[in-house]
Amino acid sequence: MQVAEQQLLDLRPKFKETRKKLLSARHLPGEVYSSPEIYDMEKQQIFMTYWLSVGRVEEIPNVGDYYTFQVMKESIVVSRPAPDQIVAYMNQCLHRGVEVAVGSGNAKEFSCPYHAWLYDVGGKLVVAPGMKASEVDLKNCSLRQLHVKIWRGWIFVNFSDEPMSFEDYIAPFEEPLWWFQTDQCKLAQKVEIDVKCNWKFLVENLIDIYHVGVIHKGTFGGFVKGEQVRFNLLENGGWHTQYEARPHSKSGDQVFPTLPWAQDKPSGIACKAGIYPNLNLSMRADSVRMWHIWPISPTETRVICYLLFPQAAFSISNYDEEMDKYVGFVRQIIAEDAVMVEGMQNTAGSKFFKPGPMSPLEEALYHMENHYIDAMTSQD
Repeated sequence: MQVAEQQLLDLRPKFKETRKKLLSARHLPGEVYSSPEIYDMEKQQIFMTYWLSVGRVEEIPNVGDYYTFQVMKESIVVSRPAPDQIVAYMNQCLHRGVEVAVGSGNAKEFSCPYHAWLYDVGGKLVVAPGMKASEVDLKNCSLRQLHVKIWRGWIFVNFSDEPMSFEDYIAPFEEPLWWFQTDQCKLAQKVEIDVKCNWKFLVENLIDIYHVGVIHKGTFGGFVKGEQVRFNLLENGGWHTQYEARPHSKSGDQVFPTLPWAQDKPSGIACKAGIYPNLNLSMRADSVRMWHIWPISPTETRVICYLLFPQAAFSISNYDEEMDKYVGFVRQIIAEDAVMVEGMQNTAGSKFFKPGPMSPLEEALYHMENHYIDAMTSQD
């Protein structure tokens, strides 16, 4: 960590360029996208501190349902041990740290594959074979529990022992995000794609209205009037906006039923929002997409996009065909972005790279990049 702290100190003069007013500011220096030491520090300062969305309630509807997940190589289990209870805990046996659960499914208990220590689906230690003579008290032990909150159908976890209040964290979004009633939607599919770039490039790309009319011109960019988009910026690094755009399909036609709460809105309604650090919400009249950006390494990122629709969408006569088209359209958009962000990643590590100036269209990026500086230097 000392190396990363020194790097941050060395970057302070460059951070000052990002701190300037928007029309005089420059983007973040390349080191924050390429340094392994800064990446490790981001894990502690951001991903082990902020509330993180790790899935949907509907993914574990029954008692005993569970799935495993990794956040920057920290393995966790999310499960439903009781009808009205969802928990999350570290996937590390209390003996030698071996993962006790694999994949997803339904179970009553997990047996560590190394020494057969047994845990119930809620993470409580049931029995530890061969440990009767041990003088260590193993009664009432359980795998390390994470803090869990449910918001609009999403499961949020926090790794910190004393996390920031979730209510305070989410409060700025409660009123303005009325259109993202995702607890009333149903999950159709998840699109997962790995991209060879730092996670911040993708988070920034999702709010970069500047590029939409350029690289997405052939898909949806030609129908988004970027210069007219105005962002509402929040103190916690989040943001939200509403604008006009055609439905999210290759043809531009709406093929799925309108979301019930958008019935009285124009067919061209489009809403976007970001919950820091890695959650992006995008809505059209007929659907909601929830983009989760997960760091894998300093130069690799996994995109998990949840495709949500109103219940009525699943009953249309040609559902499978239209859903295949929708998924293909989403994949095409990600592929268009991937070429650009991977190119930026190649440049980020160059000693010759100098961050460029901000465009007026990059107000939201400016806001988020400065919040990143706040998060990374908060303990200075």
